[in-house]
Amino acid sequence: MDLTITSQKKEEYLLIESKGSLKTKDDLLRHSQMIYEEIIKHDFHKILINEPETHFPLELFPYFNLIKEYIDSFPPEIRYLKIAVVVSGEYKQVAESWETLCVSRGLQYFVFTSFKEASNWLLG
Repeated sequence: MDLTITSQKKEEYLLIESKGSLKTKDDLLRHSQMIYEEIIKHDFHKILINEPETHFPLELFPYFNLIKEYIDSFPPEIRYLKIAVVVSGEYKQVAESWETLCVSRGLQYFVFTSFKEASNWLLG
């Protein structure tokens, strides 16, 4: 896994930027753990994750296990986070499946291909 994650406090939300390449289910889980570490370090409930330069696996199966890991391994407080994720258009279909899985399990995690749309939703 080749990945860089940075974060920046904004007035109303935490901006997390991710760049790199994720190839396996384990990479996806480690990526999620790194994102969560940034969230708890800064204690925000509204988060915009900007990652149009991050490459994801295109197979859907790893995402089913990833959502299960969120529910089983992360603290219950993840249900109170409002997260907007910006991805490249080539990952839109996979990302929408991830979003559907998240929402069906009570998580407020939504996917966008536009930074502006994501920030409007997050702050709206």
